[in-house]
Amino acid sequence: MKYIYKETFEDFKIGELPYDKGHSALGEYHYIMPDGYFGNWYDPICLHQWRSQDGSWLITSDGKNHFLEQNRGDYSSGHFKDLSAMLILKDKIYSSYKFEMSIRLFDLNKYCGMVFNYISSRKYFSISLKEDEIVLYKKNQDEVTFLERKAHIFDEYDTYKITILVNKNFKVFINDNLIIESNIEIFPSKCGVIGKGACRYSNIFVSMDEFEYEMHLKSGNNKINSNYSELELINKIDLKNFGTGRQMRIGHKTNGEIFFIFAQHQKRIMRDSYANISCLTAVDLKGNILWQKGEACNSFENTLISCDLPFQVSDINNDGIDELIYAKDFEVFICNAITGEVIKHMPTPKVDDGPFSRLNVDAIRVADFSGFGYQSDFILKDRYKNVWAYNYNFELLWKYQHKNTGHFPYIFDYNDDGIDEMFVGYDLVDNKGNIVWSLPINSDHTDEIIFINTIDDTKKLYLASGNEGFNIVNIDGTIEKSISVGHAQRISIAKYDKEKDGLQICVTSFWGADGIIYLFDCNGNLLKEKEMMSNGNIISPINYDGENTLILVNSKIGLMNSDLEVVVNFPNDGHPILCNEVVDIDNDGIDEILCWDQEKLYIYKAKKYITGNKFDRYPD
Repeated sequence: MKYIYKETFEDFKIGELPYDKGHSALGEYHYIMPDGYFGNWYDPICLHQWRSQDGSWLITSDGKNHFLEQNRGDYSSGHFKDLSAMLILKDKIYSSYKFEMSIRLFDLNKYCGMVFNYISSRKYFSISLKEDEIVLYKKNQDEVTFLERKAHIFDEYDTYKITILVNKNFKVFINDNLIIESNIEIFPSKCGVIGKGACRYSNIFVSMDEFEYEMHLKSGNNKINSNYSELELINKIDLKNFGTGRQMRIGHKTNGEIFFIFAQHQKRIMRDSYANISCLTAVDLKGNILWQKGEACNSFENTLISCDLPFQVSDINNDGIDELIYAKDFEVFICNAITGEVIKHMPTPKVDDGPFSRLNVDAIRVADFSGFGYQSDFILKDRYKNVWAYNYNFELLWKYQHKNTGHFPYIFDYNDDGIDEMFVGYDLVDNKGNIVWSLPINSDHTDEIIFINTIDDTKKLYLASGNEGFNIVNIDGTIEKSISVGHAQRISIAKYDKEKDGLQICVTSFWGADGIIYLFDCNGNLLKEKEMMSNGNIISPINYDGENTLILVNSKIGLMNSDLEVVVNFPNDGHPILCNEVVDIDNDGIDEILCWDQEKLYIYKAKKYITGNKFDRYPD
């Protein structure tokens, strides 16, 4: 018998396993995993409802042995009421195996046990027990199917040995007595523990016979044959004390050369809800500071935030020079983006609710509501009720208030009349502020929006709408498809698979099911899915080498192909891993990758590439 896992937790220190103590949303678009020892395990669940609570998992001892305890209890509700704490073994198993553990229930009313055939925290099989029964069930997204239920009395003072044989003749034993037999398809997957309530685990073993062990090793050693060029570091910029998280914009000098604007902030009143920009710094590709407003401080509190900050770069007055539009201390400023010189400014609108008399702006976006042929207008947004639209002369065009605005509204010319409209939250709003149509959704909010045609000449909206999942919406306001993926967080669309028709759609989840990446075809049919064991999954499409469109996950994990296999890794050179984005900085059609944190910015590009080929993805 060969053991591939023999977990007694003796190498763990007494105390909680690492977790995000703020239960924050920073991991939506930052790679910011908690420090500490996880051994062979990872925790795929994060949830904002657990703020002010401790971690899910605790290592305890009786003086002789170590134990793993579910330390979460059952404190999830609403959309997440069925959520269970999980701890998953990192490596996939490629053959039949025996999975055994000991468990003691501290809460007899909640199912606790083990998972196998594990693809993600939303797709797995489980053997779980509570006071008077043991069950075999299958979970597939929101659907739970009970396959077997057997009566069995459990006591909170006893410890039970549970053994399952994960093969074609699936069997479950309690204290070595056969309880359940079933025919279950077995496939390469992971296993782990699951607890809806408080319980204790010990002696978790995964083993297989010699033949199966050889099969497991052979299948697991089939490495991806990557013929892609390596990444090359082409630039490195010292950000001194003005670096930040994903609060950066890109401008262009009059000669076309790009420069960066980094924003730092201070939080006001309540966490991230009323942040105020504290410092803006413009820096060129050589690291020279072009200008700076405010006092720089690259502390954690001044650089990491889970929402947007109100600043944008655009040639809003059509003079051929980029302007910076930003809000600070209840004023909106329009500046020369290259010099920082203020052109004009105005007070933000008065508001009746909130902690301030005037609007503390949550986000800004530019638009062409006036039909001038360039982005002469802009919107101000609060969090998450209202939108105000202004022109360059600071004249109020209209105000929107209807449904939850979500994050960035999407502004685009939807009907090809030369004038922009706005999709905000779940509403399409015309250039006069009138609601054209509203989706029949009234919960949560939309996190990301794309408007593009994926296969023919008909453009559609593709929405990552939090708890409402991934939605494909026709331009007449009808929902073509609504797909459950967990809390849909990010979305990208590109020609990821050259062998398939149209463009493919990549979606990630976050709350309640962290790190799952899905790839759909142009019609919304699932092609691939993978749980990444980490947060900060950017999923930006990158024209990597002029021939292949890859998916940038982050600079810790690397670039994936359409099979969601990592085919390009980043060099082991101490590069930043907090923030990542894809930008064609030299306008040659081949993308560069920006990797930055509060202290430094690295820029990478494929060593070998060709130019001139067509590259299909959603608009910049």
